[in-house]
Amino acid sequence: MAVNNKDYAIKVDHVTMKFNMASERVDGLKEYVIKMLKHQLFYREFIAVDDVSFEVKKGEVFGIVGTNGSGKSTMLKIVSGILEASSGTVETVGKIAPLIELGAGFDGDLTARENIFLNGAVLGYDKEFIEEKFTSIVDFAELWDFLDMPIKNYSSGMVARIAFAIATVVKPDILIVDEILAVGDFLFQQKCENRIRELMAGGTTVLIVSHSIDQIEKLCDRVLWIEKSKPKMIGPTFEVCNAYRNMERGQEEQKREYQTVYKGKCHLCGEMVEFHNEPGMTYHTEAFCSHCGVTLRNSDAVGVYLSEILHLSDADLVTCKEKIADKKILCSSNQGALVAFLKQFDGFRNLEGTSKERSAMIEHPESLGVQDSSLDLIFVEELMTCVSDPRRVIEGLAKLLKPNGALILTVPVYESMDTRSRIKNKRKVYRNGALVQTQWGKDAADYLQQTGLDSKMICCHRWYQPEEQPDLDKTYDILCNTHPSYYYKFNSWVVIGKKR
Repeated sequence: MAVNNKDYAIKVDHVTMKFNMASERVDGLKEYVIKMLKHQLFYREFIAVDDVSFEVKKGEVFGIVGTNGSGKSTMLKIVSGILEASSGTVETVGKIAPLIELGAGFDGDLTARENIFLNGAVLGYDKEFIEEKFTSIVDFAELWDFLDMPIKNYSSGMVARIAFAIATVVKPDILIVDEILAVGDFLFQQKCENRIRELMAGGTTVLIVSHSIDQIEKLCDRVLWIEKSKPKMIGPTFEVCNAYRNMERGQEEQKREYQTVYKGKCHLCGEMVEFHNEPGMTYHTEAFCSHCGVTLRNSDAVGVYLSEILHLSDADLVTCKEKIADKKILCSSNQGALVAFLKQFDGFRNLEGTSKERSAMIEHPESLGVQDSSLDLIFVEELMTCVSDPRRVIEGLAKLLKPNGALILTVPVYESMDTRSRIKNKRKVYRNGALVQTQWGKDAADYLQQTGLDSKMICCHRWYQPEEQPDLDKTYDILCNTHPSYYYKFNSWVVIGKKR
């Protein structure tokens, strides 16, 4: 049914879905008929979705989270029209592309080439359209070498590639995604996510179910939490994911051990918490708030911004959000609790893509499409360790700041050497797939000062003495074979520059 309100793409009103489940096993048709005639067939009622209501605005990315068996996928099938609700109404506007149970409708004995036309027909595409889009479908799936192989010989990931490529070959008004990004290899998942972002940028409304809170935080504007078929919470991504994460963590902490790095106030959520991570990790700034999930280094950076720029000592973003609601903010990250919180503000923008792609963006700030002297705050995390010419980057970012605007860096600071000493070194280190050419040192504030910013370095937490911090050049081989979380030993420094 079409939505009457022009502002909404999806409207779900008090939807309930009931199933009749047989209370005993019936092994054959004959037995079933006999029991039916004797009125000996007994069922118990199962409620998969219980009185759920929500609305999704046009162009919005709306997420649904919940534990297994809570009714998330059933809800998507009802919105898609695959299932009809027992009660309540669902109204939608425009063409729907449901990415649910990828590969349904494929014939295992047919080749991938033949299945592209078959599945396209199931989705309502005519032969001429599939022929026109055939090359782009196979290019996206990257399966030219296996095109004429029966699809029954494909892995589940290869089937998902073909199915996703067919389903997203056109731009739908509403895209419905059910754990699609959980299939296939890592590179394919990234490719799927990029395709979804392209659809989102074109104004497509997205309804997505995922067990990955990071994924939901990264993609969604608002979130619905369904638990045991009932709606538990609906609202901004940060608030709902925060509540859901704490429920999950409460269950997880009964099974896992954590090491506590720091106890104190989180400058994002405002709670008195533990910041903890896995036993053995030396990357202490990657400890997470036990309440909202923000990293300690980001909590420290927020605290520095609030105290140094807004002059709000010992404050937090949740209680001071009206102070930044009208500010123009750019963040280099594309995920995490801080990004999820800032997404609620109209003036917020974050960079998308892999670490390498985002590093390339800040290498050329003039290409970001941001006007000079238009930003109140630029928040740059790990990417400043991945650029070849940090001075040029800082100068470019400084041009984007308003007078009194702030540039905040949360970069690894090695207190035993200068920033420039690492820049002159030609050895290149790969960390998490990103090129590390800059090792920030004790002169970081001076380095920013030279680019026209009033700057200072603030050590928020100290765990190590300078001599304990590893030299990347002397331990290069060890670094390349060790995950950074178990290798780096540095204290929590925030480098802040204020435009004059």
